[in-house]
Amino acid sequence: MLTVHQGVMFNAYLLLYILFPKTCHAAVGYLEEEAVKTYTHLIQDLDAGRIPEWQDKPCPEIAKKYWRLEDGASMRDLFLAIRADEACHSYVNHTFSELNQKTDKNP
Repeated sequence: MLTVHQGVMFNAYLLLYILFPKTCHAAVGYLEEEAVKTYTHLIQDLDAGRIPEWQDKPCPEIAKKYWRLEDGASMRDLFLAIRADEACHSYVNHTFSELNQKTDKNP
């Protein structure tokens, strides 16, 4: 059932992207902005001691490799890296949503 739903959503988004690419990029940009806010709140909660389970937990090895974090990286370091990546995605998608497809160059 999940696979069917993913197939429907993928094709619906593809159709929307073909018809309204700027709108799709803007929507994804706003979604990424919300992710930045979520990670910001998570980091603030971690710093305030509201998530003691992650306070001194080391970053998983697979995450250290993916995000190119140093040995000894913490979960906080991981969340900072993810938040920065989400901010970059937001910027890129908002940039694409504002491009004139006929005259502007792909940045």
